[in-house]
Amino acid sequence: MKEFSPIRKVPDLSSSLIESLDELYPKRFPDLDWEEREIWFKAGQRNVVDFLKQVYKEQNETIISSTKD
Repeated sequence: MKEFSPIRKVPDLSSSLIESLDELYPKRFPDLDWEEREIWFKAGQRNVVDFLKQVYKEQNETIISSTKD
């Protein structure tokens, strides 16, 4: 069975995109005034940013390691 590799499914990402998304959807604790639904929504937004950061890291590690060989 093949393992899922997100770097094969996502177009090349730029550091400026990742930085912009990181600023727009920062890691933060929920505000006490937020409704439960809003907490889950914001957590989902941040989860996408974290996923894209990981994919960006993997894409760049793959590029660097493949040029060394």
